[in-house]
Formats: sequence, C-alpha cells, structure tokens
Amino acid sequence: MSDPASTRRALSKRERDRKIKAIYRELEAKKRELGLRAPAIRRGPMFYLVVLVGLAMLGGLVVQSAGKGGGKAMRDGRLVQAERSVAALAEALGRYKFHCGAYPSPLEGLEALEEKASSRPGWIGPYIDRMLPDPWKRQYVYEPTNDPPVLLSLGPDGVRGTADDIAPDVSDFERPFADTSWTNDWVHFRRRGIVVVPTKEAKEKLLKEGMRDR
Repeated sequence: MSDPASTRRALSKRERDRKIKAIYRELEAKKRELGLRAPAIRRGPMFYLVVLVGLAMLGGLVVQSAGKGGGKAMRDGRLVQAERSVAALAEALGRYKFHCGAYPSPLEGLEALEEKASSRPGWIGPYIDRMLPDPWKRQYVYEPTNDPPVLLSLGPDGVRGTADDIAPDVSDFERPFADTSWTNDWVHFRRRGIVVVPTKEAKEKLLKEGMRDR
C-alpha cells in the first residue's frame, strides 16, 4: 500500500517549487482582477512571511493529493491484473476438467496446467503457457476439495480471509462447459459420463456403436 509520506519525499524539490510558483502566479492574477477595489496591504516582512507560509501549506496539499492519486493508480493496476489472472486460471481449470473429468489434485496443483505432457486420460494441454505468481509475487491459493475449487490471490496484504482477497467468479470455471466452440467440436469421449457430440447424426452413430448418453 502506498504511503503518502514516502510519496511526498520522493517528489523532487524542483517539482514542488514549480507547483508553488504556479499557485503564486494564480494568486497574483486574482489580485490584479480586483484592481483598485482590493484593500491596500502594507507589504512588510510580516506580509511576505504570511504569504510564504500560506503558499507552503497549499503546495503541501497539492503534493499530497498528487501522491495519493499516483498510489491509487498503481494499486488499481495490480488489482486489475490479479482479477484477470484468477479469471484466466479458473477458465484453464475448467478446460482441464472438461477434458480430464476432474480438477488437478492438491499434489499436482496449478502447475498441472502448464505441463507439456500428461498421462491423464483425455488430457490435451498445456492449458496455460507458464505459471506465474500474483502481482504481489505470492503464490495463488488452490484447494480442489470443493467444486468449484478455492482459487485466490491474497491481495496487497497477503493475508487470507481479509477484504482484499481476490477470487474468480464461479462462472469462470463453467465457461468451457457452457461454450464448447473452443474445442472445434472435439472433446474427449467422456465428460463426467456425458457424451458431447456436434450433431444429431453423430450422436446416433455413437449410440449405434454402443455408447450411451447418460
């Protein structure tokens, strides 16, 4: 999480001076707009001291605001990346199950999605190019004890069970089952006991060969 104090320290003195000068020019412009109607102010040492203090306070507020904006943009970028990553992993897990009939075991883990070869019946991977950590350089949580399995990025704080945990939508796991166009009408001959065929004629042919659509 970005610290506003550290962000302020990171800004260069030149940038702060530029912002203060811009505020000062705006102040002078407003004073000129008032013209003769503005009250005469004696510009002694105290006047300039007050002006400098006021400008320094305004400059600090500008710098703090800029720091907060930059930190938020960085945080949002990593959150968006994590959301996309868990959604992509969930869909890859769905495709793995679509072909093999089950998700990778706890021992196999998410690394099973990147394997270049497998002895699993129906396997037609790999399902991802490479398994990478989440945007905070931590491993994803994967627990296939339920259906759908638990899949999480622990978010910025790295603590499970907090509000910033990032999980995919349940529909991401089911997308390969809902739309089989990505298979080009080919799937393993069993999908959890269900025969999937592109046409009625193909189904009748399979039934004649002794297959049963359950």
